[in-house]
Amino acid sequence: MYTAKNGDAFLVDAGGTYLLIDAGFASTYQNFIATDLAQLAKGGGRLALVVCTHIDADHIGGLLEFFSHNGTPAKRGIEVDAVWHNSLRSLPAPAAEPDGFHDRMVLEAIRRRGFQRAPTSSPNPISARQGSSLAKLLREYGYTWNSGNCSTCISEGDTLSLPNDVTIRVIGPTTARLEELRKLWLKELRKLDYKGSSQPSDLTDDAYEMWCASVPAPSFPQATPIAANASRRLAEVYTPDTSASNGSSITCIISTENKQVLFLGDAWAEDVVAKLRSLHAPTKPIIFDAIKVSHHGSFHNTSVDLLSVADSPCFLISSDGTHHGHPDFEVLAEIVDRPAPFKRHLFFNYETAASKQLKSHTSKSGTAFSVHVAENDWIQVRENYYD
Repeated sequence: MYTAKNGDAFLVDAGGTYLLIDAGFASTYQNFIATDLAQLAKGGGRLALVVCTHIDADHIGGLLEFFSHNGTPAKRGIEVDAVWHNSLRSLPAPAAEPDGFHDRMVLEAIRRRGFQRAPTSSPNPISARQGSSLAKLLREYGYTWNSGNCSTCISEGDTLSLPNDVTIRVIGPTTARLEELRKLWLKELRKLDYKGSSQPSDLTDDAYEMWCASVPAPSFPQATPIAANASRRLAEVYTPDTSASNGSSITCIISTENKQVLFLGDAWAEDVVAKLRSLHAPTKPIIFDAIKVSHHGSFHNTSVDLLSVADSPCFLISSDGTHHGHPDFEVLAEIVDRPAPFKRHLFFNYETAASKQLKSHTSKSGTAFSVHVAENDWIQVRENYYD
């Protein structure tokens, strides 16, 4: 779990099958991930799958940097068997005439703006390659994209079998969520006097991804305690996420012969709950060996309902606390306050105000828990033991 500032970046080793799930900002890749992948490749390893969960700058930036520098099919820095990435080209579009000059200029203006840079507090910030979407890079460098030539999207119900008996089951997004993001993008373009049809092209790919990566987060009313200095419970403060970009997150269950890990990207809690309940009897939660908490521990993406259908002895929270104050303490407290027949271990890639507060917290149910800060290091998921 790399130190990706306010982003996500995970390298997964499932019995010798390697997956890269998001890559934070470009500086995350340059400062940390590049060295690990070079070492992996030197030993004959390869990436069985690279997943871009969704098009937010804190998830996609490092992937742009990676694919910009990983070479051509004739000479890769590290071999990549497959890529999952839902861009505009992955969604079906009605046939239409190509954009005219004015519409191309609107898209060109968005492309010139480029991708968001890493936070200024990041050491040696390196901007993602300007002017090239991940979609364009994947096509130019000949990667297998979305199980083929990127003509289909990755959505709930998709599965992928990988070496060493590794299976990935996609539980989100729905195609409806992806279409909502596309419609929002077109709605915003109409405000700029774009009258085109967003037919797939290098220019529309670039403009779509660059706009999605920089779309502002929705604003929410601030929840206030009922009494001064009163601690708030998650049920009191939870407000569902409404970001179309977060709603488009690829969420999946990675399974091996005896392990099952849930990666939630920045997904909406309601979507995750609906899918998990369709897979499992609602009378008791599914126990995963590890859960990557959605949206850096925001109380807009983890609900009491979600925690009633999914539990684990191991929770992963990725954020440095600089963006919207993630993680929210109410989420962390709700995780550890629930009764369970096992000890919970919460792993952070930074020490934050919320993680510090959790260390002095006492579980309301008496269930044991521990707090760990694992900066750019492996987290071993073993039988009843988490190192």
